Amino acid sequence: MNVPPQQRALRWASLAFAALGAVGCVSHTHVVGLGPTGTGSATARQFYILFGLVPLNTIDTQRLAPDLTSYAIDTRFSFVDLLCSPLLLPFTMTTRTVTVRT
Repeated sequence: MNVPPQQRALRWASLAFAALGAVGCVSHTHVVGLGPTGTGSATARQFYILFGLVPLNTIDTQRLAPDLTSYAIDTRFSFVDLLCSPLLLPFTMTTRTVTVRT
C-alpha cells in the first residue's frame, strides 16, 4: 500500500501529539502531614525492568526531605521519561520521576 508522504507525515504528527498528551495522565500525589509549606523541591528518577514490574532502585523520600514532617510526594511519568523510553524499552526498562515538594 503506497501512502502519500503528506498523509504519512500527518499520521506521525497525530501519533506524536497523542503520545505527548498521554504523558500528563500518569501521576500520583501523596500528602504527608499538612503538605508542602515552602517552595523547595527535590527530584529523583526511579528505574524499573520488565516493563515496570521490578524496581531497580528505591527512592528514599526521607532523604529527599530530611527532618520534615509535612511535604508532598509526586510520582509521575514526565516528558523526560517519555524521551528516555525509546532508549530503554529494548532493555525492558522504564523510568518514573519522583518529586518531593517541601
